[in-house]
Amino acid sequence: MFEKYSSAQKAVLESVLKLMSQKDIQATSMSIISKESGIPTGTIYNNFGSKEEIINELFKAIADSFTASVLEGFEADLPVQDRFFRVWNNLLRASIENLPAFQFLEQYSFSPYIKEETKQDVYEKNWCYNVGLMYQEEMEQDRFIESSPRLMVQMHYGMMVYLIKSRLYNQNELTEEIMQTAIQSCWNSLSKIKWKSKPAAKV
Repeated sequence: MFEKYSSAQKAVLESVLKLMSQKDIQATSMSIISKESGIPTGTIYNNFGSKEEIINELFKAIADSFTASVLEGFEADLPVQDRFFRVWNNLLRASIENLPAFQFLEQYSFSPYIKEETKQDVYEKNWCYNVGLMYQEEMEQDRFIESSPRLMVQMHYGMMVYLIKSRLYNQNELTEEIMQTAIQSCWNSLSKIKWKSKPAAKV
């Protein structure tokens, strides 16, 4: 997730991600970050400039990592149902495998700590944008019902978030059957083409 960063930057980002799962940003001082990461405060400032810059860089790094995972195998020449299944299955898998990162994105996606330019930069490269384009293309081909592609992506994402949070807080087990049922339900809410059975995927 932080492969492109220097060892000091990586240590800081990993530490802040860990700290954010335990306390709010306002309760996380640079001295706490320094202690957790083992990186001197001066070095942290040299690399990031401020705590807010760390949060924004962490947001971009996690969003980019999730996008790479979610769009894995999302090939344009695949049948649309395969692409649909793959992207939502990938999202569930990536989120379960990286729960602290998932929690961070959920917590800070609409936070004032995240700059508008950061949000815009992330969205233009984000998996949501690419999936929205697929939805739009299928609507134009009259294979999906006419609606707002961006809104439908967000609605389907909301269902996946509910499943992930249920797993996170031990309310429900996220079984293969539940995963496939959720993805199929999303498909049926949008597609004019009948769902063809897909093999369940493991998480």
